[in-house]
Amino acid sequence: MAAHKKLGTWSTTKGSNKQHKAFKTRFVFDNKHDAEGQKTRFKARLVAQGFNQVPGRDLDETWAPVPNTETSRALFAVAAANGWEVHHVDVKTALLNAKMDKETYITLPEGIESGEPADVRRHNLAQYGTKQAGRLWGIKLNEELEQMGATRSTVDPCLYEWHYPVHGRVLTLVYVDDMIVAGERFDAAEAIKSGVAANFEVRDMGEVKDFVGKRVMHDKMTKKLTLSSPGHITALLQAFDMDTCTPNKTAMASGVKLSKTGENILPDGNR
Repeated sequence: MAAHKKLGTWSTTKGSNKQHKAFKTRFVFDNKHDAEGQKTRFKARLVAQGFNQVPGRDLDETWAPVPNTETSRALFAVAAANGWEVHHVDVKTALLNAKMDKETYITLPEGIESGEPADVRRHNLAQYGTKQAGRLWGIKLNEELEQMGATRSTVDPCLYEWHYPVHGRVLTLVYVDDMIVAGERFDAAEAIKSGVAANFEVRDMGEVKDFVGKRVMHDKMTKKLTLSSPGHITALLQAFDMDTCTPNKTAMASGVKLSKTGENILPDGNR
């Protein structure tokens, strides 16, 4: 609630427009996990019940880009091969930085003491839960990055590039509110992070350790970068009651006899 009050997510009003029915909000509680599956922090967020929005009245377009898996792997590969700095930035309450594009109204859950007499609020910003919030945030971030001198990729809209005479080349990958900043020099990465922090409230995570559920191990001396998902693998094993099974070095059925030539080398179920 402090973030909403600070940013001005809504304005008080005596009642909603007759053509725009106010929809409810609710709290969502969640745990933030790292790549190992360990809890790192607890989260509570007030979200709008966007499933009550009416297309054409409360929203138009909702599509928002996310980076391709190939793009993220290519970025990490380029950074590793060249021994670049790879840093991680998290934008706090990212979606609330974008202005709402439609006239929409909400009611707050019971029990919230907001100190405001009005029973209905009109959106000023794109609240979490509204269907167009992700798209509006993507547009806002793109505008700010381009004002910083970034060039948006024509292949993947989530990839941005800078060319500084002093700092050299910098690549930035955006996944909603998570940003990977890879630069030839430490000063290059710091320059981009400072520019983003000047426009948004961010959490500087330093050198990347986790990104979108993946563990990142980067060794600049040997120019090696390894991606893994131990937390996801553990969760899958637990879901199928296989977390106590004995691991097998060869992922293949036992007793299979292979021949040098011929068709149907592997039996059905092992192809």
